[in-house]
Amino acid sequence: MTTMTARTGRHTGRHGSIKLRDVARDGKVQMRLNAHDIASALPAAIQGIVQKGLLQRVFRDALTPEWIFPTIADTEPWVGNIGDEKIWTRKGLMTPTPTPITPGSDVTAASYSLEQWTATLDQWGRSIDTNMLASAVALGSKYVEDVEQLGVHAAQSMSQAARNALWAPYSGGRTHVTAGATSTTIAVANTQGFGFTSVNGRLTAVSAGNPLTVTVNGVANTVTGTSTASGPGTLTLGTSVTVTNGQAVIAANAPQVVQPTGTNAYDLGANNIATLTLFRAAATRLAKMNVPRINGGYTAFVTEDTINELWLDPDWKQATQGLAESPVWRERSFGRVNGIDFVVNNETPMTLGGSGGTLPVNNCLMVGGGALVWSPLQGLAELLRGTGVESVPSISMVQPSPGVEVALIVRPPQDRLQQQVSTSWTTVGGFGVPTDLLNASGDTSLYKRAVLIRHA
Repeated sequence: MTTMTARTGRHTGRHGSIKLRDVARDGKVQMRLNAHDIASALPAAIQGIVQKGLLQRVFRDALTPEWIFPTIADTEPWVGNIGDEKIWTRKGLMTPTPTPITPGSDVTAASYSLEQWTATLDQWGRSIDTNMLASAVALGSKYVEDVEQLGVHAAQSMSQAARNALWAPYSGGRTHVTAGATSTTIAVANTQGFGFTSVNGRLTAVSAGNPLTVTVNGVANTVTGTSTASGPGTLTLGTSVTVTNGQAVIAANAPQVVQPTGTNAYDLGANNIATLTLFRAAATRLAKMNVPRINGGYTAFVTEDTINELWLDPDWKQATQGLAESPVWRERSFGRVNGIDFVVNNETPMTLGGSGGTLPVNNCLMVGGGALVWSPLQGLAELLRGTGVESVPSISMVQPSPGVEVALIVRPPQDRLQQQVSTSWTTVGGFGVPTDLLNASGDTSLYKRAVLIRHA
């Protein structure tokens, strides 16, 4: 039997009580899905964990330290019922005219361009099942351990998703020939960044009608097609060329890359290690492009090898003497040096380069404000509203960083013996990487808000 007390707004039944929002004007009950009370439907040994909020705290504590790359993302909410692709429009700047107008003449009308970039709505998530019979000896602690591991998994998964979203555009547009030929089709180490060009401010697939301007070994040419979106493949050129292994192919709109020598990973040697000079050059590039800082500094995601090599650099040693605490996230930050926050992690990608293709190459990424946008779907906690099963799962929204929510979902046992408790995490949204080609104060680079720093 089910009853409802009007004053307390509490719905009672076989599975305990469920907190309700006020009754709407149409008389329908509005469920508060992030405050379900399903404790009585769970095994007794973990009821206290859910009731006291320990579950959410354990999940958040495991989630936050590994939440690396998404931390720098700006948040733009994704309103529901508008489709699974979102298009942003950014205004280009009008070219300054410091010359005064001729006395007695009228001013000349000017205009500005628009450019667009997109994000696609995706869902991430994973689940873990806890067998209560197998965990009977240490029931509560085993369940907490499972939730903790789930939190680490969620953070690492989303951090890598954010990293990949940044890595794809900022590592593209620069490659080298992998086989000699005389042809309009050449084999290259990576086709990333050669498949699209900006047409009227919108990224459009390259074709004979929409070619991408490039240089092959320093000579101008065009790309009209690619065999793959990324990775080793071939480029179709507008004009036949004679190429040899190792020659550079660079797109006119390629993002800036800073490395000790050359223009791509093929040019690096084992002695081209990290120095503070490389990072200062990257920060200078961002400043010249008017990229805003994040909390007063640019953020450099670096590897453990990078920091180890920097200690061989006299400039680094001098700059870090008496280093004060950095205002960025304490656990991951080495500190702020020359206005750069060095964030050490194991998620920053390493690739192979050098003339033999076997040299481990560190790919550090320095970012400024607006380099990455996270657009979360609004109302994620309300997906079950009106379904009639609102009280079945426990849905808690955990915020690892401002504006970002990850749903922690606990489902009561569904098996006949009531032994398998399923705990899941999920989040829905899209990562977008803004373009800045039409910035009047910039250059021809399509992406300007981050700089890739390569070293051996």
